Amino acid sequence: MPAPKDVSQLRAFLGLINFYGNFVKDLHNLRAPLDALTKKDAVYTWTPECQSSFDKIKTILNSDLVLTHYDPNLPIIVAADASNYGIGATLSHRFPDGSEKVVYHASRCLTPAQKNYSQIEKEALALIFAVQKLHRFVHGRHFTLKTDHKPLVAIFGNKKGIPVYSANRLQRWATMLLNYDFAIEYVNTKDFGQVDALSRLIASHSSTPEEYVIANVDVDVTAEFVENCRHLPVSTETIRTATKDDQIIKKVIDYTKSGKWPRLIAILPSGTTATDGIL
Repeated sequence: MPAPKDVSQLRAFLGLINFYGNFVKDLHNLRAPLDALTKKDAVYTWTPECQSSFDKIKTILNSDLVLTHYDPNLPIIVAADASNYGIGATLSHRFPDGSEKVVYHASRCLTPAQKNYSQIEKEALALIFAVQKLHRFVHGRHFTLKTDHKPLVAIFGNKKGIPVYSANRLQRWATMLLNYDFAIEYVNTKDFGQVDALSRLIASHSSTPEEYVIANVDVDVTAEFVENCRHLPVSTETIRTATKDDQIIKKVIDYTKSGKWPRLIAILPSGTTATDGIL
């Protein structure tokens, strides 16, 4: 973890301290030089004293004091967050006293193409990254998925189906998440320090080719979608045959192919397609 380069990164690091300070005695006492840089009108100058404080805190954060062992009998929490240049994730346990302790950290830089994603897509990518990275811990078990981006709760938490207004990329990712048993939960950013810092304080930029990283997510999502379709209770031939007997759907297919819709519904079917007799 590199030293913060500006106040924004420093605040993210201090948020990390706020979270882990509940488990490590005197951790807050080491942060005074860092707090001074966040005061109003303070000039951001990284001094040897700041570096010393940062190194001591980082040593503690890297120790076993702030982590716990994975226990399949404890409630599982997966949290993920995105910044403009990175994504981070944590796997945690919730203990009987209500406290949460981290088991595993993960983070990586965004590729140049991913940096151009909208913020909601970056936040969604962080969730997908988290679930894929922690697959062996969460697949087949119920877990809580935490995000500080509220719109994703409606998109990924909708038990009635994926909202039709979602972008194609979000719809593909939502389809992938159908393989997991989770409840999604919104967390205010100020209480999300343990993940926010991971997405902002990344040691080095990714050297992985952009095409490979994007394909790693998109190919996995496509494979999951195809595999799910194979296990559906109906086949494309069954749908095609039933469509031929449905006069209403046949009309909709004709409208779709010709592009000539009745005036009363002309504003509705912008996302409608028909392929091989299937709507």
